[in-house]
Amino acid sequence: MNPSDQVSRRGFLKSTGMAVVGGGLVSDHRLQGAPTRKQEEIRVREYRRLGRTDFDVSDIGFGAGTLNNTNVLQVALDMGVNYIDTAELYTNGASERAVGEAMQGRDRSSVFITTKIYLGVGGTTKEAIEQRLQRCLDRMQTDYVDCLMLHGPTLEQVTHEGFHAAAQELKAEGKVRFLGLSNHGTEHDLEGLGSDYRMEDVIGAAAADGRFDVALFVYNFLQKEQGEHIIEMCAAHDMGVTLMKTNPVAFAAELDGYVARLEEGDREIPDALARVVAEREAQVAAVDAFKARHNLHSEAEVRDAATKFVLSHSGVHSTCPSINTFDQLETFVALSGQKLANADASMLESYEASLGRFYCRHACGTCEPACPLHVPVNTIMRYNHYFVAQGREKHAMQEYARLTRKNAEVCANCSGECEAACPHNVPVRTMLTRAHANLTLG
Repeated sequence: MNPSDQVSRRGFLKSTGMAVVGGGLVSDHRLQGAPTRKQEEIRVREYRRLGRTDFDVSDIGFGAGTLNNTNVLQVALDMGVNYIDTAELYTNGASERAVGEAMQGRDRSSVFITTKIYLGVGGTTKEAIEQRLQRCLDRMQTDYVDCLMLHGPTLEQVTHEGFHAAAQELKAEGKVRFLGLSNHGTEHDLEGLGSDYRMEDVIGAAAADGRFDVALFVYNFLQKEQGEHIIEMCAAHDMGVTLMKTNPVAFAAELDGYVARLEEGDREIPDALARVVAEREAQVAAVDAFKARHNLHSEAEVRDAATKFVLSHSGVHSTCPSINTFDQLETFVALSGQKLANADASMLESYEASLGRFYCRHACGTCEPACPLHVPVNTIMRYNHYFVAQGREKHAMQEYARLTRKNAEVCANCSGECEAACPHNVPVRTMLTRAHANLTLG
């Protein structure tokens, strides 16, 4: 990435160290020009059978959650990427429209396209779901979708009658080929729906149900336990396995701007925030020590190793990083077919030992029952991931503002029951306070 391509996220962020923010490559620009390297130099090197769909998908898929650059997806297809993950809610339908534009003039049967319907928003009767899927197809200018997923369903929604009735009819009409679901743990949506459940419980229920062919979930070198169990369950039912949030490392300095705003307004830094600042300084020091120990100059080596970690698992069929720039595209496709080397594995083990406590595990939720104020930790940290790691600041702030349960404003001065319950020694209060600073303008 060229320095001239970098744009400050909110005007006050500055890179001061490597921070664990939960997945994805931080990118603050939207490059619209040609790729920086000849595309024929970077190609997909490996394809894997996507479970019982029998479709051979590229090991590097295309996560279209932030997609608004059709050119990038077109080049990805030219590089051999043939798995696209989108959803009706991604960028208010712009993602699906970009997918449709990129597919024009191409062999539709050569690409596996997944889209998702979120039952927390919009009608959920059989008729409403059929209408919503038709709008997805219209945006993508296609007659069918290879896989229709439930978008982050609750445990109860796995057997949703309206969805399955619609799916049966849509399959008969040739508009849907397979079914799937995505999940990243306990979730509390803007309508107050949701329940406390584990990611593996939801996907395990879907596997046992027998009507789902593909799953999308969290798995990375710091969040292994649930992911590996889910992979085993999917293999037992010959379900396709696709991954999100595979990289728990990125550059960020999200706390600095908040402190600067307090100082500029001549506001005293509260004792609770002073603790947060001290924790942040300890994190930066640990990052610097880790970088020196492994002679690293950027997060790129760790990010690449994190991707190779998941690609080394034979039960993984495709990983779907969010891509919207040529830099991101080339970075990930260049890793296709690669496996984790011994040196990479040692570096990741060292990272986990020295910096693992600064990553609030996606889809964990272990600490939430211990919170007397019922703060939805997993949901808030996911919004912060969107803000810091994916550059979706407006979306993240809007979702946070709509939370019907208690937000993280109360966390700075709490007694820390969440931290006592965390099995990974994560400074949960600190991370929630930082998330609140990011996701509010006050």
